[in-house]
Amino acid sequence: MKRWPLRWKLALYAATLAVIATIAGAATTWAIILSTDAEMKSVSHIQRDILLGMLGAIPTVLIVIAIGGRWVARKALAPVEAITHAASRVSVHNLDQRLPVPPTADEIAELITVLNATLDRLQRSFEQSVRFSAEASHHLKTPISVLRAGIEEILTDPETPAKQQTRADALLHQIHQLTSIAENLLLLARADAGRLELHCEPFDLSEVLRGMCEDASVMAEAEGLEVEAKLPPRLPVVGDRRAISLIVQNLLENAIKFNQPDGCICIYAHTLDGEMEVTVRNNGEPIPPDRAPHIFERFYRGRSDARIPGQGLGLTTACELAKAHGGELELIRSDAEWTEFKLSLPISQPEAVGESALS
Repeated sequence: MKRWPLRWKLALYAATLAVIATIAGAATTWAIILSTDAEMKSVSHIQRDILLGMLGAIPTVLIVIAIGGRWVARKALAPVEAITHAASRVSVHNLDQRLPVPPTADEIAELITVLNATLDRLQRSFEQSVRFSAEASHHLKTPISVLRAGIEEILTDPETPAKQQTRADALLHQIHQLTSIAENLLLLARADAGRLELHCEPFDLSEVLRGMCEDASVMAEAEGLEVEAKLPPRLPVVGDRRAISLIVQNLLENAIKFNQPDGCICIYAHTLDGEMEVTVRNNGEPIPPDRAPHIFERFYRGRSDARIPGQGLGLTTACELAKAHGGELELIRSDAEWTEFKLSLPISQPEAVGESALS
């Protein structure tokens, strides 16, 4: 009964009260009859008919009250259902939508007014947060670019001492990290604001993946890792080439960073039921079960090893880009044998208007 709709609960309560009232009336009538005549034999046939008629009316009263109570409850709860439907349509893409306020000055109208005021505050806070992330990451790109150019000039200067070049090389690595953070924050801010535009075009994903596997092999070789790829000769898709490449790049970089010595990295791709699936797995240390549900959250890291570089934004960015393509990025497994991620994307994408959000 706890899961019954409220209208049925109200109808049941009304019917129960009606039955109790009918029984009470019948009992009262019976008591009056008994009090006026000493013996049941003296009760007239008409009085018995009245009593039996009252008792027989209980099923009819129950049906009428149940149907009528449900109708009354539906009318009474119609504003609540309107609130539910309107609130379910509010999302990050239409935070300006508000609930309709009924003309009646009752409790329901007061509730809707309070909810709309709450939505106003949430919209302002959300927009301020998105605007801050977008502007901060955008304004960081220029000074970071200047720093990078200056340090690269120091590295290429033949008069720079070897010790200073070592320090400059370490600084350049940190600047690359800052650049990655700024770009990821800008991309996520656009996704939050619903302005993540994709420049979709047809291309051969197998060709892109083969090039990425070659780059990953060079990086993995330095760590003593092996890269295995099973790709079809051609895999035509329609999507944002750079965005999809960034998703797979994040997966491959994680597979290298979090692998074990002499480990293996596998990347597979195929089509299934109108979808393109790319699987990347490695046999490194498994993600702890309590951390696995949160790995796609921002600034959350699946492993607590501080020695491994990272900001906890790579998987979040990849997940947002997959959603923008109408697809999904998920963790399939993470055990003692394999840690496996799967990217699922529709083969065909609607043509996006405007420039790529990644440019």
